Amino acid sequence: MISIAFANVAGGRFVDPSGRYLDEDRTADFGRALAGLRPDVLIVTELDPSGDQLERLTAAAMPDAELVRHAFSDSHIPGVARLGVGIASSYPLTELDRIDLPNPSIDFLHWRTGEPLVAHSKGFLVVRGDFGELGEIYIVGGQVCPIHMFRSAEGVEYTYREGPGREAGEQLAAFLREELAALGVQRAIVAGDLNMPNPGDFFGTSLGLVDAFGNPPPVTTPDGRSIDRLFSTPDLVVRDVEVVKLLGADHYPVVCRVTSRAEETPAIGRIREQDLTRVSNRLTVNSRRRPLNRDR
Repeated sequence: MISIAFANVAGGRFVDPSGRYLDEDRTADFGRALAGLRPDVLIVTELDPSGDQLERLTAAAMPDAELVRHAFSDSHIPGVARLGVGIASSYPLTELDRIDLPNPSIDFLHWRTGEPLVAHSKGFLVVRGDFGELGEIYIVGGQVCPIHMFRSAEGVEYTYREGPGREAGEQLAAFLREELAALGVQRAIVAGDLNMPNPGDFFGTSLGLVDAFGNPPPVTTPDGRSIDRLFSTPDLVVRDVEVVKLLGADHYPVVCRVTSRAEETPAIGRIREQDLTRVSNRLTVNSRRRPLNRDR
């Protein structure tokens, strides 16, 4: 059994009640939340890849872990230049790659103001490791385009449930299926900020993965959404899903335990509420996949 945690850390920033990012770096608060989860594998989205943020997070949660990170886009968060994905593991990582997701073919206008916006590219890191009794597993961690943040020139807001948004989701799933097959991915965990109200329609049905969260899934954001999600190949069982309510964060850290299919145990979703602040606390079809260098 291994424990996997994942968190969108917004470059280390908290948000105010209106959703505006605050200036102060709260990486230490995220670290304290992750420390209580004691993970064997940590997946971080919206990571600031240019500094030592991944080191600071893992120092708190899993010292001496092996680290992998890569930038994917410019940042929409004030004070943070670039955003990327990081993976840390207490087990050796033997192979690395990346999948750059193409941006959806939609109008990128701000959902509220209608002002043109730049689409920030998203993607996944792919890591292969030997995880003891579980054997060889691929960890696929990353982030999907938040199309709910955009609207069309006609003022129609996008959703992955219908219309152009659903078409974008289907194209994304087909793209990912080809990319993962090209990498030889078989046994796998896919997790991160999926930015979809219905990720099972794409990561489950289209990719043949199992939704670890069940139905209904637990809430993973302060506004009541469940978009930080985890899927696995059917030979793996995910259990003890836990969401930690880190007050001030716009995404809550999530942790779960993964075992082999021999243990027919359903996933359990629950919230552990902690006021941790009180502790001192991209669809054109072009991939730029290439081998990664560690810590590049």
